[in-house]
Amino acid sequence: MKYSLCMLLLFVSTLLPAGAQSFVKVNRNRTVTVSARFPKADEVRLRGSLAVEIKRSNLIKRLNLVPRMLQKEDKVSLEEQNGHWTFTSKALPSDLYTYVLSVDDADTLDAANPNKVREVNTWYNWLIIPGGRGDDYLTRDNVAHGRVETVWYPSSIAGLPRRRMMVYLPPNYDGTRRYPVLYLLHGAGGDEKSWLELGRAAQIMDNLIADKRCKEMIVVMPNGNADRAATPGEDPYNKDIEAASAVPSMFGRIETAFIPDIVNYIDSHYATLADKAHRAIAGLSMGGMHTLFIAANNPDTFDYVGLFSAKIVNEFMKENRLRRIKHAGNQANTIGDLIPSITRKGPGKQVSQLKQYADSGNVAIYDSLDAKLQRQFAAKPKLYYIAIGDTDFLLDENEAFLAKLDEKHYAYTYNPTDGGHEWMNWRRYLVDFLPRLFPDNP
Repeated sequence: MKYSLCMLLLFVSTLLPAGAQSFVKVNRNRTVTVSARFPKADEVRLRGSLAVEIKRSNLIKRLNLVPRMLQKEDKVSLEEQNGHWTFTSKALPSDLYTYVLSVDDADTLDAANPNKVREVNTWYNWLIIPGGRGDDYLTRDNVAHGRVETVWYPSSIAGLPRRRMMVYLPPNYDGTRRYPVLYLLHGAGGDEKSWLELGRAAQIMDNLIADKRCKEMIVVMPNGNADRAATPGEDPYNKDIEAASAVPSMFGRIETAFIPDIVNYIDSHYATLADKAHRAIAGLSMGGMHTLFIAANNPDTFDYVGLFSAKIVNEFMKENRLRRIKHAGNQANTIGDLIPSITRKGPGKQVSQLKQYADSGNVAIYDSLDAKLQRQFAAKPKLYYIAIGDTDFLLDENEAFLAKLDEKHYAYTYNPTDGGHEWMNWRRYLVDFLPRLFPDNP
């Protein structure tokens, strides 16, 4: 469904309350004007994916010199005149954009825009510019909508007797017809809500199904944090409101529990087609690593595998790394027996926790990947999909992995794109991945 430029402002304005004055205005020519009055401010900057796109539109190349996660977030400075701060971009492509104003380094959300989303530990407003890729992310009134269920399920992970996942059910789901299933995994700093809120997974599913661009399916979005049960602030076992660290999830606990806890629960509680031919799994970044190893360790479970900007190499499993972690943890704990404060904070606590994660995990999940890939590809998966951007900090790992697959003549589908380690890419990968799933399903 395409939209003309004359409809552009109408769609964007429907995101805002009547009469509200937003920081951000989308103009008819697809430029974006950022305008706000802060008479006492010394500096006002725009942050978020809108700032990234504005920088791209000005041909400022983001160099891949250091890992993206270590770089400072892209920011655009506004120009000031008598306390009024403004900036107008060049024309921007259709997409979903996040933004927040940094006023003297203090984040200031757009009070006129009710659309807010948390990315890791930062809250942003968002808007969609239609007329292209952004059309897939809109909530369209003229299509049937599926529903999302919040599911608490029994967990085998120690200390977390119940964990939470979100389950998208297609518009016609009533429990009588059986559906294929996609398991969709988030990345580090995310949780079970990330694909719904930042990824617009429900809207993408509704729109692609309505346009007959993908088959109807159930989509399961679990929490991939091994030390958390649910979104920060909604976890009964952990009151921390900060996003989870990736570290506890790098020792095999998520991968080990995935089939018995999640897949078996879904098959026993929903009308699924419970076989390999009707199961897909995909994930981004850390979730891509989980996807890689869940699929490799269970070659008869998933016929469709998607790696979106995947973390391929688990640094904790490198040669002698695990042995050193356990040795250092033993030393810290020995000292901690004499001086308890050593393991209660700082490096001593971190080392002790790493040993605990290693001891309680199942690191054999990461062993013998070459042999596991051989078994997996011998079983001939219908789709092995890899997508990554040309400035993604994980590009080198992915290219080395592609070379490994090429050396063994394993069949895969590769979607190289521009852009980096970001939701703008992961949404487009999902839109590209979904039509490839379950072609034989009615």
